[in-house]
Amino acid sequence: MGVNYEGTYSHYISWIITALTILMVVISILFVMHGMRKGQVRKKDCTVQTVGFIRTKQQTGIYVNENPQLLFELDALAKDGTVFQTSVQKIIPLTKIATMIPGMAIPIRYNSENRSQAVWDDNPDQSLAEELVVRYQCQKHPEDLSYVQRMDLLKNGVMKKVLLKSFRLTGRQEAGDWEAEAVIQLSEGGLEDPTIARTLYVTNDALEYLINGRYVDVYIVPGKENLFAFALDTAVASGLRKAVYHEQ
Repeated sequence: MGVNYEGTYSHYISWIITALTILMVVISILFVMHGMRKGQVRKKDCTVQTVGFIRTKQQTGIYVNENPQLLFELDALAKDGTVFQTSVQKIIPLTKIATMIPGMAIPIRYNSENRSQAVWDDNPDQSLAEELVVRYQCQKHPEDLSYVQRMDLLKNGVMKKVLLKSFRLTGRQEAGDWEAEAVIQLSEGGLEDPTIARTLYVTNDALEYLINGRYVDVYIVPGKENLFAFALDTAVASGLRKAVYHEQ
């Protein structure tokens, strides 16, 4: 009986194809795992505390207890006062997603040797974060409130409901924000409630809220009412505190 070379050859080819297929699958898995390890941000490497301002957000497709993980692209503040771009990921409750708007300040820690690596700061230094944000706002709008005035508003400001008597854009933009002239009327309970006017800067998102004739929330330092700030501004007053302690 002769040897079936054709059958042996076919079996050999089949074995080679199977082996190559398995090898390619293994290589693909190892490549993906290497890429994941390479791109992974280790918390222990991120030691510098600061704040980042949301530019964009998007879901990553990962869920924990039906809450999505969001990827935030940020403009972050370095120790030397410069701004750099980085990103962080965080599981955010569904009820909080709508509040995570562009321009909102969130606490982060970054790697001083590689600023593209950053993580959400679960234990932020509130005083440091507030000071950084105030300095950033002073840098963005040097002709608006001073550092001392902003810190006074942040520390001593109280929220009040006021009537927005007039709100008008001047047409000027600075650092992505709109310059506007606003006139508010305080509710003092008297026969003629006082009105206060000032020029300030607002974000695009604020424009839908700031409508003539509407009652709005502002932060005011008692005795210094002419330096008011709209409560929706996440960079001043307790708006920052809400951002910094958003997940605590």
